[in-house]
Amino acid sequence: MTNGPAVDGFMVITGFLMMYHYVKREQEELPAEKTTVWKFWVRRIFRLYPLYLAALIVAYNAFHYNFESVYYNYHYFTGKEAHFSTTYNPGAYPRFTDLLMHLTLLHGLLPVINTSILGPAWSLSLEMQFYILFPFLYLFFFRSERIVKNRMVQFIVLTLLGALAAQKLFGTWSATGKLIDFQAPSLLPYSMHYFLLGILLAAYNFKKVTRFHLAAWALLVLPFIGPLTAVTILSIVILMFSEQIKTHVHPSVSFVLEAIKRPLCGKVAAFGADVSYSLYLIHMILMPGIIRMVITYSPLGKIANALLAVSVFLVANLIISYLLFLFIEKPFITLGKRFVSKLFVKNDVVVPKAAA
Repeated sequence: MTNGPAVDGFMVITGFLMMYHYVKREQEELPAEKTTVWKFWVRRIFRLYPLYLAALIVAYNAFHYNFESVYYNYHYFTGKEAHFSTTYNPGAYPRFTDLLMHLTLLHGLLPVINTSILGPAWSLSLEMQFYILFPFLYLFFFRSERIVKNRMVQFIVLTLLGALAAQKLFGTWSATGKLIDFQAPSLLPYSMHYFLLGILLAAYNFKKVTRFHLAAWALLVLPFIGPLTAVTILSIVILMFSEQIKTHVHPSVSFVLEAIKRPLCGKVAAFGADVSYSLYLIHMILMPGIIRMVITYSPLGKIANALLAVSVFLVANLIISYLLFLFIEKPFITLGKRFVSKLFVKNDVVVPKAAA
């Protein structure tokens, strides 16, 4: 039960961050108020959509060139003819309908279209499904300790059953579904159990759930996921709670944890966090063309060209991603905060003092 360990781990982190910030704001933004829900959605849109829109337009217009490049590159390195069943499937060339579904972020709800223009964007549609549902999940499961106690284990079981059912009915990257074949796990039931773990970790940080709920998730879900995903999730949990863990382990283990965590909290990690979203969106736009350019103009052999192409791609990807962060992501995040503060400003009524 895996989309790939990195993607699964990212969903855990997403669930954690959404819950963490929602709880931190709950004194100023009451969860039961409609404006709180709208603020949450508006912030997500300003955070994610502008760069996604730019990447989508470029990917759509560059699709023909990238399509040819992918097949050209594959043949150059392997000597064989390629056939891809998702983004660069010759039988599923994107049309205006595909573009429209991607523009509305509904592409994840439809097979074939979910990967038809910009391959990695299937998971962004999945994330948006989670964002739409999250405020209601918070109200339904975290309004009180009694509700958490009565409902949380059932919800863990439900998310697990949902994931298993989605794989059987709608298929996976490597298996055909009995009802329809989505290939990409772009429907929320595929991954809700990962988002839920992140939610539980943040809730535990605020003492809204207990260790029992984390243990219940682990006992119920871990047996059904792949070993690499389990290791990824375990690593995330250990790093998140390394300070608490230090008091219960041998000093040598604490030293190793600190050695791992230190670089993840520095400038390099901050840079990685800044460019991560851009990297995620543009890497499959840049990669085919850069590789094709290198192998077309470089006089070197296949191995040297592969190393050169990877090097050029990584440098270009990092530079462009950082520029996109500076000139698209960051300004729109700031604009979103201003928009929220103005759109949902409270109309305080000033009562004049009685005349003396």
